[in-house]
Amino acid sequence: MFVAIAAIFMFHACKTTDSPEKVTEKFMNHLAAGEYSKAAEYGTESTKQMMEMFEALESLGGESIVDDDVKPEKIKDVECEIDGDFAVCRFEEDGEMAEVHLVKIDGNWLVDMKKEDPFGDMDMDWDDDAEWDVEDIEIEELD
Repeated sequence: MFVAIAAIFMFHACKTTDSPEKVTEKFMNHLAAGEYSKAAEYGTESTKQMMEMFEALESLGGESIVDDDVKPEKIKDVECEIDGDFAVCRFEEDGEMAEVHLVKIDGNWLVDMKKEDPFGDMDMDWDDDAEWDVEDIEIEELD
């Protein structure tokens, strides 16, 4: 009986964690599907906060970062450059190249999105041509 328990323990102890490529694929596929809580499982605390923010904005009737009319394609050709506990993974999504940053914490690779630049070099189809002018903003006066 002891041998069986030891064997089970050794199996779980030797189980490998997901590679940066696998984590990137899982995270991006959940994100593309609008499954923010599932995507958060593959992220650092900062990334989890970003996923919670996306979910909250969407639940308040805000615009989703996911286009519901377009079925997301699986990401392709994930290639990661690893430098110690840090990795940059580049991939193709919907014909565009993008990248995410990962960090290894407690032996697990996690996507690390920063609040200052949540999408890094990811092309999230923002309207880059839009220009903002402070004079165009209407300010309502409160009584």
